[in-house]
Order: sequence, then structure tokens, then C-alpha cells
Amino acid sequence: MRRRYERLSRFPEGLLVTGDALCNFNPIYGQGMAVGALDALAMRDCLRAGATALARRYFAAAARAVDPAWRLAAGADLAMREAEGSRPPRVRVLNAYVRRLQRAAAHDPAVAVAFGRVTGLLDPPSALMRPAVLWRALRG
Repeated sequence: MRRRYERLSRFPEGLLVTGDALCNFNPIYGQGMAVGALDALAMRDCLRAGATALARRYFAAAARAVDPAWRLAAGADLAMREAEGSRPPRVRVLNAYVRRLQRAAAHDPAVAVAFGRVTGLLDPPSALMRPAVLWRALRG
């Protein structure tokens, strides 16, 4: 579940929301603590910049921190037939590519490292579209 506080027009002064109250994940992906840490870094940076418009700045920064992990988790959930939700062409294509990545990662250490770095939130998802990774995944 994801709550989009960054879309609110106003928020009570002196309060912020963090951790699972912003976004919580399917625990199978093991991303909750990492996203919580990224959220804490966003809060630290916003607090260092002062109290002016703190909630607006923080919620925008937290959304940017959560977005990559949320897209990964939501896409992976939608790869399961049983999961409810729409699967537009973009999601279906990405999930087909991720299946190829996973198959290639089983025997190609370079793909395995790239995939692990993205799922571990060390690299952005776009790293999986770098030509060397793309070629290795499509080649199988």
C-alpha cells in the first residue's frame, strides 16, 4: 500500500509521516527496511535545509526515494496471474523482460550482479536497460 502525501495541498504543521505509514511492501521482496533507510535520508536532508515548507519538501523527496522500489515491487506483483490489477502493455513488456533477466542471471554472473544491485536498491532500474545487460538478457 502506498499513500501519496506529496499530492496533498496541505498537511498539519509540525508533523511528518515516515516508514510504513508512507509505503509498505509485500515482505517477500525484502525492501521495506531499505526503503525506510532511503526515506530517513530524505528526511535528514530536508531537516538540514530548514523548516520552511518542510512537509511539502519532505513528502516530495520521500516519493522520489520510494518510487523505484515501488515500481519494482508492483511490477513483480503484477507478474503473478493471481494478483489483481491492470496490466497495460508497458507492464507486460517489462515483466517479460524481467523473466528473461532472471533466466539469464541463473547462469550469467554479470546479469546476476546487475539484477541483484537493482533489486537491492543500489542501482536504479534503468541499469537493467544498459546495452551490455540488455544484450546478455536477450541473448539468454
